[in-house]
Amino acid sequence: MYKAQPIDAGLSLLELIVLLSVLLLLTAMAVPSMTRYLEFYQLDSGTQGLISNLEIARYAAISGRNTVVVQFSPGRASYDIFEDKNDNGSLDTGERNLGSYQLPQHVQFKGDGLFGPPSDPSSPVTDPITFSNDRINYNPLGKINGGIGTVYLENDQGDASAISFNIASRLKVYRWDKSTKVWK
Repeated sequence: MYKAQPIDAGLSLLELIVLLSVLLLLTAMAVPSMTRYLEFYQLDSGTQGLISNLEIARYAAISGRNTVVVQFSPGRASYDIFEDKNDNGSLDTGERNLGSYQLPQHVQFKGDGLFGPPSDPSSPVTDPITFSNDRINYNPLGKINGGIGTVYLENDQGDASAISFNIASRLKVYRWDKSTKVWK
C-alpha cells in the first residue's frame, strides 16, 4: 500500500536569499526606466494641460465676446487665465478669473539648448515664451493679438516640447529630439 510522504513546503534560507537577490536586481533595473518614463509623462502632461487651457481661453474669448489673457510666470512655472474686458492687461473688479495653473513637478517654461522657432530653427532659444510681456491675448474672434509666437516647455532631463502659433492663431505642438537636435 502507498503511503504519502509529508511535503516540506518551506524555503531554505539560501533559497530565500537567492529569491530576494533576483527581486532586488530586477527592481534595480526597472527603477531608472520607470523614473525616466515618469519625467517624460510629466512633460507630456504639462504640454497637454496647457494646450487644453489655451483652447478654453480661446473659446471663453469667443463666447464672452471680450479679450481673454493668458499670463505666464516663467519663474514660478505657472500661468493665469482671465477676462480683460477693458483691455488693460490685468485682472480687475468685474472680470472673471478663469484659473491659475501650475506646471507639473520638474517641468518649466525653459528653452536651454533648444533652437527655434520650431518651424524654422535658426538660432538658440533665449526666451521660453516669445509673446510680448509673456502674455497671450485672445480677442473676441478667438485670434491672438500680437501675431505668432511659441511657448517652450522642458523637463529636468532636457526633453522639450513647443506650442507654436501661426499667423492664423492655429497652434501646433512640436517635440524636441535630443539626439538629432531637431523638432518633430
